[in-house]
Amino acid sequence: MILDQEFFFQKTESVAKQVLGKVLCFENRNGQILSGRIVETEAYLGICDPACHSFGNRKTERTKTLYLPGGYSYIYLIYGMYYCLNFVTREENIPEAVLIRALQPVEISEGNLSKKNLLTNGPGKLCRYLGITSKENAIPLWRKNSRLWVEDDGFAMKPRSIITTVRVGIDYAKEAAQWPLRFYLKGNLWVSRP
Repeated sequence: MILDQEFFFQKTESVAKQVLGKVLCFENRNGQILSGRIVETEAYLGICDPACHSFGNRKTERTKTLYLPGGYSYIYLIYGMYYCLNFVTREENIPEAVLIRALQPVEISEGNLSKKNLLTNGPGKLCRYLGITSKENAIPLWRKNSRLWVEDDGFAMKPRSIITTVRVGIDYAKEAAQWPLRFYLKGNLWVSRP
């Protein structure tokens, strides 16, 4: 079942936790559908969050997608070479989002995998694996015909399986770098940094 748009209208921290275990699907330009279970996320709390692109109500060509209603993709480039996928949350003009940090691909069995040969254990790596680029920015995640959507396949998480900790790589955000807004599935091999 594809998540409906209303799912993304919840508080950003709630979306970041509840989307764990859901399946991200992407139909690439060759018509191939790749998918992965979301195992790690980070919440970004908009105009009051120094780590968020919309901090201070910043509106630019890049950040305008954050001001859409929840349920749209927000994709940006970091270090001039890696795309990152976010889910816009909340209502229109509340510019918050959830960064998808890691996926467990459904096409790959665990087998003899080790951390060094994982393809989706980081936000840039998962976009490269799926083939997501800026062309997928600002598309609705609740429509299968958009080529990028999120499904609930009934995956049941064990109680207390979500770990809450600080976000990664945002030292510039000073005290906000210590906010407990990173969430991941305990013991999952694909998490970027356990």
